[in-house]
Amino acid sequence: MKTLIRLIAIALLMSLFSSPVVAQTADDYHPFLSDRFNLGVGVFWPAVDFSARADGSDPGEEVDFDEAFNFSGSQASAMMGFRWRFGEKWSLAAAGWSTDESGKEVLDEDIEWNDIIFREGTNVGGGVGLDIVRVMLGREFGNSPNHEFGLGFGLHYMKLSTYLEGEIIFDDDSTGFHHETNSADFPLPNIGFWYMYSWSPKWMLDVGGDWLSASIGDYSGNLWDAHAGINYQAFKHIGFSLSYTVFLLDIDIDKSDWRGKAELNQNGPVLAVTASW
Repeated sequence: MKTLIRLIAIALLMSLFSSPVVAQTADDYHPFLSDRFNLGVGVFWPAVDFSARADGSDPGEEVDFDEAFNFSGSQASAMMGFRWRFGEKWSLAAAGWSTDESGKEVLDEDIEWNDIIFREGTNVGGGVGLDIVRVMLGREFGNSPNHEFGLGFGLHYMKLSTYLEGEIIFDDDSTGFHHETNSADFPLPNIGFWYMYSWSPKWMLDVGGDWLSASIGDYSGNLWDAHAGINYQAFKHIGFSLSYTVFLLDIDIDKSDWRGKAELNQNGPVLAVTASW
């Protein structure tokens, strides 16, 4: 998050102190600010912090998955983004990625999940998977050829899944191996913004973020999705970008197959190849 704040501050400072001496056109700046289509395909390396609980007959205790199962936090994930500028001020953007993290450790305490107890001292595995598709309809404000600021309304469609497997205690105090899974898929609407600043035809700084705090159907909670990065246009239609993404999800779930809570934090660098035309 500190990296994101620093990059946003740099963008604002550069925009404040930039003052072209002569009139300049869109050709003098990065093509992402004027081309109709923008595409990015890259790799996301997130650190994952995930905790959750699944309530049985009584509310359970929250399980810190990355600590209990020693998540490595370095799984690479493909990420894709696309933007279509279909009017002078309007655009439609979409992005998606999928992450999967798992581990296995000897428990130093019992874990209760859906009234099932995974025993202390046994070898237990756990994992979390998240698939995300984001769509946003946005409108640009302002007329500067080297700045673009916009606001939009969008949707995050997410599928969140967890599993635990290992030795458990049955009602008669006998033991056995058990595999427990829970999943939830849900659309969450959100509002967002973006800001792009270019000081030459080759370079551009890009920041943006989405936010939600609402109660919708079986779900209630908060969502933050933010990024900041630099894009270098190496060739006429092809460029490269390096950015940092932060995704935060804090949600209460009240479904028949999963009653409980999930808190997920993914943050890390994204390296991508971009195209514009």
